[in-house]
Parts: sequence; structure tokens; C-alpha cells
Amino acid sequence: MIPVVVGSSPIGHPSLAPRRWRAPTLRGATPPAAFKAVLEAALAQIETNARGVLESSDPEFLHQLRVGLRRLRSALRAFRKILPKKPVNGLARSLRELSPKLGAARDWDVLVERLKGREDLRISAQRQREAARKTAQRAISSKRFARVLRQARLLVAAKTTESLAQFGAAAMTRTHRKLLKRARGIEWSDAAARHAVRIRVKRLRYTCELFAPTRASPYVAALKELQEILGELNDIAVGRRLIGFEADESALLRRLGAAWKRFARRPVFWRAAG
Repeated sequence: MIPVVVGSSPIGHPSLAPRRWRAPTLRGATPPAAFKAVLEAALAQIETNARGVLESSDPEFLHQLRVGLRRLRSALRAFRKILPKKPVNGLARSLRELSPKLGAARDWDVLVERLKGREDLRISAQRQREAARKTAQRAISSKRFARVLRQARLLVAAKTTESLAQFGAAAMTRTHRKLLKRARGIEWSDAAARHAVRIRVKRLRYTCELFAPTRASPYVAALKELQEILGELNDIAVGRRLIGFEADESALLRRLGAAWKRFARRPVFWRAAG
């Protein structure tokens, strides 16, 4: 594992590059062994990209750091039945508290990119981005962040009589139902409601990729389409909130409505549990 070294210099790390998610091979694993493998993969992604945020101005490090943290949180939810309740609740709370500081920096990264050609707005947004990045760097350099990683590494899952297939089916069924419930009767023009659905879409995608990365491909493709459209709409909503950035969402909303209908009709690829 690559540790996060507070105050370290980029000298000596010429090959440091953003680390994307590298799914571990879980074939034949028990649920506890699968959790350990997923935990190690998430921590590797988090630690490498956290160091990159401290040492580089490349915004992809921050993006991939947040992806790693979401993968970790998804693992905590997916395996919660066999994880110690009190440590996991404390860890989940710490991760939730960290998220807004990193999220704000990412919002400014995305907005600055969207403002190419709008130098009147972009210069101000760049100043805001630098301030948000410094806040994110302080959070990553903190003792609390280091403690979160230590706490995560100490987690050990309990044994279970369920196979990984059974365990995964239950987790995917649970996450799928929560997404459908959240989207029931939604007005897609409601930015807050869309954002809540977007979070559920991400959770379901990560859970499917966790337990069935190969069989999930067509199903996950539908989730990725939803995530992409919802992400674009979210960028517009964030830009409007931060600097009054305006854009026409009507075409995206039409695409979103059609994409959701296609997804909602798609049968799940796993045998539903319960």
C-alpha cells in the first residue's frame, strides 16, 4: 500500500498518476474474504490519489480520490450484515463529514472546465477553486483523515453461511429497491430530487460492479447512461448555485426521462433475494 505522506515532495515520485478503480478478483471468495479484497482495493485508490491531491494540481487526482471513497462507503453498505456495527457507524460518519470539503473542491474543478470561453466568469471561479483546493488539502493532511484510513484497515468481516452469490444478490436487491423507491413519482425538473436519485444510481452501479463485474455489463451500461445525464444536470445546478451560471436543461431532461424509462423496464440480471 502507498501511504499518504503529509508534506511530502513530488521529487522522488515522477511516475505518480491518478489511480482508477481496480476491481479485485472475487471468484470463489467467501463474503469475508471478498470484503477484505474490496477494502484493500478501495484503500489503494484512496491513498494514491490523496497523495496526488497534495503533490499535484491535476484535478483527476481529486476526482479519483472521491471515487475511491465512494467505493469504500459502498463496500461498508454492501457488507454491513457481517461488519462490526459500532466501528462501521463511526467510520461512515467520518466519511460523511469529509465529503463536503472534497466535493466543494471538485465542484469548482468542474465549473472552471465548463467556463472555457467565458473568461469573465472563469477568472473568479479559478480563485474560488484554489481556495476550495487548499481546504481539501488541509482535510487530507489532517490527523482525522489518517485515522479514518487506519480505522478502515482494521475492519474484519464475520463469517457467514451465505455464499458470495447469495450475499451479493441480497445487497443488489436492497440497493435496487431503494433506487426505485427514491425515483417513484419524481419530477425530473426538481434538482434536489434528481441529485438524490443520482446518489442511488451510483450506489447501485458500484454494488453491481462489486459482486458481478462481468454479468452486470449491460445493466451497468444503463446505469452509466443515467449517471452521465444526471451528472451533467448536476453540474448545471451547481454552476447556477455558485456563480449564477445559466444553461438550457430541456434537452438533457428529455434524455433523462427516456433513459429512466428504459432502465425501469430492464429486468435485473441476478436472482432477487428475499
